[in-house]
Amino acid sequence: MAEVIAVLSRKGGVGKTLTTMYAASLLAGRGQDVAVLDKDPEGSAGAWARAAGNLPFPVYPEGKQAQALKHAVVIVDTPPNDPKALGDAARLARRVVVVAKCNALEADRLIPTLDALAASGFAGQWGILLTQARGGLGREMKAALEEEDLPVYGIIPHLIKFERAFGTLPDDLDEYAEALKAVLA
Repeated sequence: MAEVIAVLSRKGGVGKTLTTMYAASLLAGRGQDVAVLDKDPEGSAGAWARAAGNLPFPVYPEGKQAQALKHAVVIVDTPPNDPKALGDAARLARRVVVVAKCNALEADRLIPTLDALAASGFAGQWGILLTQARGGLGREMKAALEEEDLPVYGIIPHLIKFERAFGTLPDDLDEYAEALKAVLA
């Protein structure tokens, strides 16, 4: 049975697809049999794969879930604003990455995602990945979340390379390798 990692957030534009594609690239680079399952009706991961041309891992649309689950590891990219899809992905997963953009508003927006995760009945390993961090805000937000006993996997800085990554094979993976080491071990 596949090891499933779900990438979740009720908020759009926080970096779920970016995180999914970087995580898949990291695992493929380690020689693992990995696939992406694109549960977003907008098909962001699928569009990324088509633009890239030749990724070292397949990207399956939601209708091909059974095929995706034949791989050793499946990373699920989820849509925003769909608690049902978020719950379905969490129930499928053994590990969950909750993605949150690094600013005060996004910290407040974490609550609906965490509520949906709890309502799903998910009982596996989970943590928050803070993205698009500028200056010391990432460290401050991480400390504030951990003070509330919320697990934080890591911090992804705001870098132009991430803004330009769509449609490419991610190859500069250091920040994601460090931030997701507990998830992808």
